[in-house]
Amino acid sequence: MDLRGLLLLIGILTVETLAAPLVIDKPGLYEGVAASRLVVNASDVVLKNAKIDGGVVTIELPTAMTAYRLKPTAGCVIVVGNNVTIEGLEMRCSSGVLIFNSTGVSIRGLRAVGFGDLPIFKRGVGLYVFNSSGVEARGVSLSYFHDCLYVEYSRDVRLSDVEAWGCRYGLHLMFNNGVHIERLHARDSYVGAALMYTKAVHMRNAALVNNRQWAEGYGLLLAEVEGRVESCLSRDNVHGIFILYWGGGRVDVENCTVERNYFGITLWGRDGGGIRLINNVIRDNVVTALHRGVGETTATVLFFNNVWGGHASAAPYVYSSAFSDLMTATEGDLAFLAPSPARVLIDSLAGRPIVTDPSPKPDDRQPSWLLVLAIAPVALWKLRRR
Repeated sequence: MDLRGLLLLIGILTVETLAAPLVIDKPGLYEGVAASRLVVNASDVVLKNAKIDGGVVTIELPTAMTAYRLKPTAGCVIVVGNNVTIEGLEMRCSSGVLIFNSTGVSIRGLRAVGFGDLPIFKRGVGLYVFNSSGVEARGVSLSYFHDCLYVEYSRDVRLSDVEAWGCRYGLHLMFNNGVHIERLHARDSYVGAALMYTKAVHMRNAALVNNRQWAEGYGLLLAEVEGRVESCLSRDNVHGIFILYWGGGRVDVENCTVERNYFGITLWGRDGGGIRLINNVIRDNVVTALHRGVGETTATVLFFNNVWGGHASAAPYVYSSAFSDLMTATEGDLAFLAPSPARVLIDSLAGRPIVTDPSPKPDDRQPSWLLVLAIAPVALWKLRRR
């Protein structure tokens, strides 16, 4: 395929203002490359210490939660090849790196910065892996994109030591098989990490903090995913862990700390028996759990051996909250009541059981109510920006 055919295929020529890219079309070692656009259209390439300054590329990604595919993507660096290694790449562009139909691509050291003053729907993706396999990215810093890091229709992808902030999604997975994430720090975004419709996911040591931009904010969002999440921290988000389930999810969440969020655990859907939360610490959240069942009146997601803030015994833990039920019924419109005395009165009423843990671990300290009340106004203000 010639270069024009390649660029048309991946959609880069849909933006008329793009400068002509520098093209690498032969194997070899390339050091110190400087350009506004770069295309690697070859295999067995090593690219070291490149600097890309592509400026602003006006694009529009869909506003709905959907797969983006390639048409709207204008990458400042595009990789189409096998056995490509990129080391020490520095970028300043509203769209980042696109890895397309490739195998055996390794990125070791990437710093890509977008433009925070662009409307979110006009930003590109920081690192976009599409229909590729055997991709590894290690030591990555991404900021001010629509998605800092997006992986779609790919296999055997390994991501480690990733910093992501100021994006709509820190990490976003859709329709993959085999993704391993180690040491992700996603903050100050709309969603810290969204693991969706993907099989064989393993995420360890993720810190998902202060994700409460736009109307709401999610630390960890799980939707019909299969795999395991362990040793994570979800703190100071609107939703600590949001689980969307329709009977296809098979995931264990283990040894995580979920604290200082507005909603600790949010459950939405039906037939969640394949989802288990085990050995987690869930405390100091304004609302411990929220459940919106679709055809189920009691949450079917399973809980075992968790620490629940303020529950100091090994007796079974049952969370019932009339206030949580009221929040569900009003779709959050009464969130402003959380720090008020009315909250105590509402929760004195009988609520339905929302979460049951038959074998909790005793909490060794009392809940920090002053801390909860201190963060509540901030979370509420963010929540009500609609």
